[in-house]
Amino acid sequence: MKSLALIILPLFIVPTLLGSELGGAVKRLEEPTIENAKLVLEELDILIAKGDARTVTLGKKMYRSVKRLFTEEYKINEDRKMAEAREAKAKQFDRNAKQWLQPNIHGEVNKLAASAAFRDARELRRASQWAREKSSKRWSEEVADYERMLGDLQFSKEEEALISLASVLVKVVKKTSWVDRPLLKYDEARIQFIRDRLVNIDRWLTLAAHAADAGGLELSYDFYRKAGSESGRFQVGAKLANQLEREGYFGSAINFWKRLGEVNRANDLQKRKPELSHKDYKSLEGAALTRYVAPACVRISTANGHVTGFFYKEGGHVLTCKRILLGQDDKVLPVRVTLEDGQSFNAKVLGVSEGNDIATLKIAYRVHELLPIGDREDLKLGLTLKLFGLAAKDKNVAEVIPCTVLSPIESWKNQPTSKLALDASQEFRGGPIVDHRGRVMGIFLASKTGSAHSLEPGAIDAFLKRFE
Repeated sequence: MKSLALIILPLFIVPTLLGSELGGAVKRLEEPTIENAKLVLEELDILIAKGDARTVTLGKKMYRSVKRLFTEEYKINEDRKMAEAREAKAKQFDRNAKQWLQPNIHGEVNKLAASAAFRDARELRRASQWAREKSSKRWSEEVADYERMLGDLQFSKEEEALISLASVLVKVVKKTSWVDRPLLKYDEARIQFIRDRLVNIDRWLTLAAHAADAGGLELSYDFYRKAGSESGRFQVGAKLANQLEREGYFGSAINFWKRLGEVNRANDLQKRKPELSHKDYKSLEGAALTRYVAPACVRISTANGHVTGFFYKEGGHVLTCKRILLGQDDKVLPVRVTLEDGQSFNAKVLGVSEGNDIATLKIAYRVHELLPIGDREDLKLGLTLKLFGLAAKDKNVAEVIPCTVLSPIESWKNQPTSKLALDASQEFRGGPIVDHRGRVMGIFLASKTGSAHSLEPGAIDAFLKRFE
């Protein structure tokens, strides 16, 4: 495993060094002014002129995107100034119209002049609205094009340049309040995740190799995952799955094979052990449980706000509560799913329960962490569980709250639920409530004055059977 670390480490160190020139060229854009943008374009021109093929290709993309972004921002500001001037004229027309409607010394009003003034005011405001809509459309397209460039930088391991230019976009978009602000793929939370990974990646890879050498496969797996090393994660994950199988933890082994995308291996093991009980899952305590559960949690966002969900099946399948998905007419709203690393996806709603507050979604994401569903027979009075959820808006890492079963099965709002000693914010709704083996023993629905209700695992399992 040490040799594996020696191979992997340079893969992450070299791109960072290669990215130093391009990253340094855009550093001054931490203060995103047009003057700084011009200086950055000059520096990129120099790099493009003398650089190798890689630098030239990326440099040209960065040059084009930076120039277009600040050009479009300038156009938006000019459109805004024109709209403000039109509004000032419209307000003057409104005042003139009101004066025309005031009786003169003869008691007469000029309705014709007033009507014309009001009409002129409406036309000015309509022109501003059209201009705003047109600018909003252009801005949305420009931001999407800029973020494609950011994706190229991330793929090329140009993290330094990526962080600088993504931060520029966030700041510029905040300033363009006159137009509709597009939802950013590279928002502040995602930028912070990338920054943390860049700072810690060498240490994480070293710790992953040491943990594997010491037999700590679960810890090594998590370090490789955090570092973004798919090769390290897969190799250690496969060893961990085989070890769990040898130890008789077939449920945990199946789950890890699914996490690695090895569905055939998981299905073969499932055929050998078709009936799984709690004994087939390894007990996890403290930080080990958090490392197992938190990465499988996701943020679910609609026009109604955000809640929590979690991956329960390979291939991007997510469970959450249904209420946030529905508008006033009970029609499904557009849904976004955001992962721990800040990646955001449009989700397809596969199914919504008629009676219970549960829904299943799917996103275009293949390999990820996921959680198994537990058995209602294992819910006991006094059982200690943990709720995971994403309450903070500025980060996408799940927090954990301990809870205790007060009543294993209890009807609440015509739903089969468990009553829990728990108090959590509404953003935790849809989050998994797990036992010490990492199995989902409920989906958090609501809490009030220290007690809460979760949809019990039997109802979850019955719902999911409809989609097998």
